[in-house]
Amino acid sequence: MWVMKVGGSCLRDAHGLRELPRVLAQAGIQEPCLLVVSAFGKTTDRLHRLSEAALQRDVETIEQGYAAIVAFHKQLIEEAFPSEVAARLETTLYERYWYPLRKRIEALLERAEAHPRGIDEILVYGELVSSTIVHAYLAHQGYEADWIDARRLLITDGAYPIPSILEGPTQASIDADLLPRFRRYSLVITQGYIASDLRRHSVTLGREGSDYSAALFSAYLRAQGMIAWKDVGRIYTADPKKYPDAIPITQLSYAQAAEMTFYGAKILHPRTLRPLHLARIPLYIRPYFDPQQEATLITEKDYTPLPPIRLERRDLFLIEIESLDLTPVPTGTILHDLQDEGIDVYFSQGGVRQLALAVQGPYKTLERWKSALPAYLKVQIQYPVTLHTILYPNESIPVPNGEALYFQRLPNRIHWIAYA
Repeated sequence: MWVMKVGGSCLRDAHGLRELPRVLAQAGIQEPCLLVVSAFGKTTDRLHRLSEAALQRDVETIEQGYAAIVAFHKQLIEEAFPSEVAARLETTLYERYWYPLRKRIEALLERAEAHPRGIDEILVYGELVSSTIVHAYLAHQGYEADWIDARRLLITDGAYPIPSILEGPTQASIDADLLPRFRRYSLVITQGYIASDLRRHSVTLGREGSDYSAALFSAYLRAQGMIAWKDVGRIYTADPKKYPDAIPITQLSYAQAAEMTFYGAKILHPRTLRPLHLARIPLYIRPYFDPQQEATLITEKDYTPLPPIRLERRDLFLIEIESLDLTPVPTGTILHDLQDEGIDVYFSQGGVRQLALAVQGPYKTLERWKSALPAYLKVQIQYPVTLHTILYPNESIPVPNGEALYFQRLPNRIHWIAYA
């Protein structure tokens, strides 16, 4: 058993969809396979904007956004399928998804307050539509494949914004609803990012959560391996779009890859690695548009020495705290309180009377947290700043010049904060 995940940046248009059979052929897998797909292109972002417009009762933006989403998928289908097949598929999508999506938007429009469940009930349509189109396209290309709704399989506690997977119900659902399908089909298609709670209400697993979904399926299926197909492909020592001299990394450990994602590598969702690590399932990062190229393999083994790795985490808040008297800054309490508020802390530097933090989270939450601090603490919040990190630096790596607000050198890493 294998699990493969294909992201929306790969399936961004008809060309990306037409590449899928070649990718599946190049995967070199003979065993049964679960294919986990994301929403096409930027559909999830568009659905987010649609939800925001509904909550703001912006009818004009709703009409434009809804029409744009439907038109994007209509054009993709008409470019990828013969006209008769495209017409049937468009009818199916309207009856199964587009009309119910419209009703969900109207229901959210009528609500007096935002409710996470109402928003998630809209966001799930991106993956449902894309996986249905992928299933239809592979069937048109001669593949015998099945399709299943991931909300029947991944069961959560329904917490917002990051629900926790309920292991017992999820394993039972996979054993009962997914595994039997592989007795007839060697390929089954499902969705990333979406799940349900115990009441079968739709929930989502956090932005860019399709990698995480695929890792969960890999663990519960006890898969031989997981392949994540990426448009960039492989993991590099820096963003190759920004640093042309970046080189691919062929092997990493789970811990090394997790450290890279924490400090800003966007090629993997941060929670992807833990299920694979616990189940000891190897992860292959492979280039979707050049599937013959070598992968990045992620396993338990640490690989050293690694070359210097440049990372950036952007759009952070810089919190500067100063004690106005001789009372020490309660660093431990502050970090604990921020964690309780759901604020992610990526950088910390300070002494007895001063503390600087680079964090990510809603500004309203930070304001509420700030208002509860004792009066002897002076707090300033600046936005946006970028956390720059170099892992495994060598002597040739230049240190930042005057743009660094804070600089920190630790074993095997350098950090600095600069204005974005």
